[in-house]
Amino acid sequence: MILEWLFSPQPPGGTVGVMLIAMVISLINSGIYRLLINRLVGFREYKKLQKELKKLQKEFQQILKSKDKEALQKFEKKRKRMLQIQTKIMKPQSYLFLIGFSYIIIWWLLLIPIYGNNPLATIPGINLQLHVVWWYFLCSALFGTLFYRVFGIVVEEGEE
Repeated sequence: MILEWLFSPQPPGGTVGVMLIAMVISLINSGIYRLLINRLVGFREYKKLQKELKKLQKEFQQILKSKDKEALQKFEKKRKRMLQIQTKIMKPQSYLFLIGFSYIIIWWLLLIPIYGNNPLATIPGINLQLHVVWWYFLCSALFGTLFYRVFGIVVEEGEE
């Protein structure tokens, strides 16, 4: 009965169903990402590298804004370090990117055939109706951000 309601192509069942699917996939995705970080980089090292990279990027942006060529030349060694950090941080992200292609299969084989072209949600005020793909993306962005913060993957502004 509940599964029938969740997989109905009409709101509110379909709306909640797609939201739960997006939540579960985001949770799994965030967990896999955290495991990849632990295995490939080490979580403490990853956090340290993120903070260092953020600091270097901020410094680089300030130098670019000032248009000081001498400071830019001095920054060249730091820029090489910045590229090394980016390469190390990108390794878990590249594996996750490959895994992400499986989600497209989920959309095409599961979500679109079940929910079709029916609007599942409406954005109030502008009366914009969201179909399954757009509703999934919205929910996925919300839960992805939430779970990345829960797993400590994102560097917070105050953590520097």
